[in-house]
Amino acid sequence: MKDKSKVRDLTGQKFGLLTVIGIAETETRKTYWVCQCDCGNMKTVRSDSLLCGAIKSCGCLKKAQDKVNLTKHHRHKMSGTRIYQEWQGMKGRCYNSHDPRYDRWGGRGIKVCDEWKESFEAFYSWALSSGYNDDLTIDRIDNDGDYTPENCRWATQKEQSRNRSTNINITIGNSTRTLTEWCEIFNLDFKTVNARYQRNGFIGIDELFNRT
Repeated sequence: MKDKSKVRDLTGQKFGLLTVIGIAETETRKTYWVCQCDCGNMKTVRSDSLLCGAIKSCGCLKKAQDKVNLTKHHRHKMSGTRIYQEWQGMKGRCYNSHDPRYDRWGGRGIKVCDEWKESFEAFYSWALSSGYNDDLTIDRIDNDGDYTPENCRWATQKEQSRNRSTNINITIGNSTRTLTEWCEIFNLDFKTVNARYQRNGFIGIDELFNRT
């Protein structure tokens, strides 16, 4: 065992995230120190590894860096995917004044929630848990609301087109539907009925079938 009287006392000193608590009892000629990491874990480290900076934590620093590296790699791998483009497009419509669609989104005050705006991973996780596939596009349930997990869903182009602020909504009886939907239900030609609406305004089912 090494003579402790000849060992440089490192007790109380800090190396990276490690604070030296005291010398470790070992049967080797090398000197080891018991250290407490800032994260709370204990670790026994050899003197030279502390003094040269080879070890600066219990291992939590490496785990954190590995997570950062994995995230960066993940982003790089996803950058060419459709879901990543959906995320970029969503932000562009809301914050890029040069985006040709800006007037209908950002220009109207539509925003992206901070969680999604700052993190593709958060958006990606929500998308997968909400039924995303490459045939669907993101749709706001409330057309005047922001992009948030509570106000968004994945919809087909047809479903999304029925949720636009420019749609003509017609109420017949107790049911309100878009003009397109009523035409589909009654097997009517949309262009003909829409022209009639633009010319005379739409009141009810008689006008729908041109009974007046």
